[in-house]
Amino acid sequence: MYTSDMLRDKPVVIHRSLFEHYADLGLNEKQFVILIKLLDKENERHLQPPLEELQIGTSLSLQEVSHVINQLSQLKCIDIKIEKDENYKYNEFISFDPLYEQLALVLNESKQENKEQQETVKFKVLFQEFESTFGRPLTPLEVQTLSHWIDTDKHSNELIRSALNEAHSLDKLSIKYIDRILLNWKKKNITTVASSKEESEKFNQNKKLKQNVNAIPIFDWVNGENPYDK
Repeated sequence: MYTSDMLRDKPVVIHRSLFEHYADLGLNEKQFVILIKLLDKENERHLQPPLEELQIGTSLSLQEVSHVINQLSQLKCIDIKIEKDENYKYNEFISFDPLYEQLALVLNESKQENKEQQETVKFKVLFQEFESTFGRPLTPLEVQTLSHWIDTDKHSNELIRSALNEAHSLDKLSIKYIDRILLNWKKKNITTVASSKEESEKFNQNKKLKQNVNAIPIFDWVNGENPYDK
C-alpha cells in the first residue's frame, strides 16, 4: 500500500535545464513526456525500452508512442541504432548524446544573450549618468565616442564613470577632456577605479604643490625692494 511519504520520493532525475529549455529544443509537451520516460528507462546497455513501458501512464496509443520516438530522433534529441547481437538478434540501442549536445548549445546561446542584455542595460545606465551630469542630451558624436571607449578601447563602465567624475570635479566637463583622462590612464596602464583614484590624488597633490610654489613672493633685493615696505 502506498503512503503519502512514499509518493514524495523523487526517483526520476532530470537536469533542471532540460525542464527550462525543452521548448528551445523544438519539443512539445507530448514529446517531452516520452523523452523523460526514455531517460528514466535508460540502462547500462542503452537498449530502447519496449513501447508498452513508455505507454504506461499516458493517453497515447503504441503507434503514437512510436511516432513520437521517431520525432525525437528527427529532432536530434536521441540517436537510435539497430545492431545485431551474438545471437543474431536485432536490437535497438538509444543514445542521448545528441540531446546533451543540443542542450549545451542552447544554454551557451542563452548565456550569451543574457550577457549581451546585461551589457546593454549597463550602457543605458552609463549613458543616462552622462546626460544627467552634463545636464543635456548627448550629441550623436558624443554617443559614438562613448561606444568607442567601450567597444574599441575596452574601458570598463566603472573606469569611464570614474573619468566622468574626475572631469566633473575639475569643472572641465567635456567629452574631449574625459577622452584625454582615459588616454592618460591607458598609457599608465590604469584599468581599475582604485588605480584611477590614486592617480587623481597624485595629480591634485602636484597641482597644489605647484600653486604653493607660485604663491611664494619674489623680491628684487638688488634694486632695494623690501617686502616689509608694504
